Amino acid sequence: MKKTILFAALGALAISCSQPAESPAENHEGHNHQSVDPEKMDESTGRVYFANLENGDTVTNPVYIEFGVEGMDIRPAGEIVKGTGHHHLLIGNAFLAKGEVVPADSVNIHYGGGQTSDTVNLPKGIVRLGMQFANGVHASYGRDMSASIKVFVQ
Repeated sequence: MKKTILFAALGALAISCSQPAESPAENHEGHNHQSVDPEKMDESTGRVYFANLENGDTVTNPVYIEFGVEGMDIRPAGEIVKGTGHHHLLIGNAFLAKGEVVPADSVNIHYGGGQTSDTVNLPKGIVRLGMQFANGVHASYGRDMSASIKVFVQ
């Protein structure tokens, strides 16, 4: 029952984001990148993590999120450069399959400018936050370059 309510709330959710110190998150709704054959993608060589949040944290809106990465360099979207990528915040999802392009909508937020933090408003209750690192055309590096936590939003 709780999952149904949470996902119903997420379906109607309009996320608001602001970033006073960095460029705002990109709105790529409707952009049309193609998925990449996972066999043709560079191997990921690191990990991503939530630098300021832990699984089970209780938070209040607006929620400040810091994205961390080790073993790869952050580079803005646009071209594929080995060993680089950028962050995506997945609200309600843990990760995307390797090679799958991260959709751009209210629950899949792109940070193609190379941003490493954001402030977002989340629905109240238990919310899964996924962080997905992807290459220059938003193709996911898969589970190896993702992190997932659940937070309780008051």
